[in-house]
Formats: sequence, C-alpha cells, structure tokens
Amino acid sequence: MEEDVMEKKLLLAIDGSKNSLMTLDYISHLFQFCPEVKMVLFHVLPPVPPVYKEGDLTDPVAQKYLGDWKKKHQEAIEKILQKSRERLIKAGWADAQLQIRAQEKRIGLARDILFEAEKGIYDAIVIGRRGLSKVEEVFLGSVSNKIIQGAKSIPVWVVGGKITTHKIIVAIDGSENALRAVDHLSFILDSCKHQAIDILLLNIWPGFIAVSGPWIIPHLSAFPTSKIKYKERTTLFLKQAEEMILGAELFPNQIKKKIVLKNTDISQAILLEAHQGGYETIVVGRRGISKAKEFFMGSVSNKILQQAGNKVVWIVG
Repeated sequence: MEEDVMEKKLLLAIDGSKNSLMTLDYISHLFQFCPEVKMVLFHVLPPVPPVYKEGDLTDPVAQKYLGDWKKKHQEAIEKILQKSRERLIKAGWADAQLQIRAQEKRIGLARDILFEAEKGIYDAIVIGRRGLSKVEEVFLGSVSNKIIQGAKSIPVWVVGGKITTHKIIVAIDGSENALRAVDHLSFILDSCKHQAIDILLLNIWPGFIAVSGPWIIPHLSAFPTSKIKYKERTTLFLKQAEEMILGAELFPNQIKKKIVLKNTDISQAILLEAHQGGYETIVVGRRGISKAKEFFMGSVSNKILQQAGNKVVWIVG
C-alpha cells in the first residue's frame, strides 16, 4: 500500500496585475504534476473610500452609492479570481485543487494576508515582487516587505518575473535553518512526478571574514588546515540535505551538490551560480548559523531578495 502524501496548501495573493499573473504561471508551471498541492487564490478588497464613511449612511442615496461601489469592486475581483482559476484549470489543474476567496480590507493589506495565512494553516504565502496595490510597488517598498517581515513562521515565495525552468538552487550554510529550508522544499516536492526538476545544493565558503555580534573577525577557515576541515564538515552536511530531498522521491540525478571555496561575497556568489546554471528559483533560510551571526546571514537573504531580479526567492524559517 502506498503511503499517503500530505496535502500542501498555498496562499496566492491575487490583484489582477501582470505580476500576479506571472506568480500564477510560476505555480502552474512548477506544480502541474503535483496533485496533492492545493491553492487558495486570495484577494483583499480595497477599503471603503473616506467620502462614503464621512457621509450620512442612513441616507438612502448614500446607501445606494456605497452599495453600488461595493458591488462594482466585488464583481471586478470575482472576475479576476475566476479568470485566474480558469487559467490554472486550462494548464491541467483539477478543480478540487483550487479555491477562490475575497474579503474586505480589515486591518491592512499585508496584515490581512498574514492573518489569512496563519488562520488557514498554509504551507507558504506566494506573492509577486511588484503589485498588490493600486500602483505597482517597487520591491521592499510596502506590502511585499511587510509580508516578508511579518511571516516569521510561514515561508514566503517572492516571484519576480516569468519563469521557464524547474531548476532550483538551495543556499546551504550549515545551520539548522538551512535544514528547515531543505525540509520545506522536500515537503513541497514530495511525490511530484516531474523529471525536469533539477536541484543544486550550494554552499559558499564564508572566507576570511566572519561576523560575531558587533565584531568582524578573521575566519578560522582562512587557514589551510581549517579550510580542509570546513570542506569535510560541509560535505557531510550537504549529504544530509541530499538525503532529505531524496525522501521526496526525487532521483539522485536530479540533485547536485557544490561547495565554492573562494573568498567572495556570499549573496553575489549565490546569484552568480543561479545565473550561470539557469536556476530560476532560489531557496534561502531567513536566518543563519547562530543568533550571533543572524545579522550576517539575514543580510545575505535581504541582498538576494533585493538583487534577484526576475527570479523567484523562497524565504524559509
């Protein structure tokens, strides 16, 4: 008897913008062979304009205008959500995998999305690098940044543009949080029958500099003997990560491992490997090796988010 595969539940923020459609296409492209993935297409309606709030709502004319305004926006977003659903079904998704949901703005756009994610026990929030507002935002300007910062326990996938491959790069730094990122990827891909998925487990040597609290100190792995020991430890760690992903029923030839032993900027090295190898999805941990180094690794995640361009970045942990 085959073991039951756990359902994966994704919350996809939809606003009808070009960027949210690319987000939709990314999910469709990557998970079209993953029947256990369920998705909720979610939209937060714009707030009632102040002119209606300030007016006399007991006035029948004011009530009519407010009702007409709400109806207009409700119909518009329902049309967008239905079209998004039809787009996925046309791509091969089953109707049972999809739900659509719209609600009026309650606290704030980002907070409402986060509340839905926590209440609905989702496995990831999927957002566009731009969009989610009346005018397309510059990334890290407002809503996207608030969601990333606020989703402490829920992975956030940030889609930057049109994705054409199933190639995924996972940044591994030897921390428990890196294993959480691998575990999240393994869980999401569990039993996805897709031979085109290609994963690179990548470790970048920290080089001559390490951050410990407020201090910048020479990194012991700068010395030859320590560098050899570092490679040995990291090789074992990458093997552990590989075994976790193999548990998702991927084949060994779908997984590669690499250690870059050069003194280089970590975020730039990760982005360079992604660019040169054609890896369009980058999976990173929110935090690093220890609390003392959290600022250091946090800055790596932030740099990758800011400089990833059209790629997709998963922030985990």
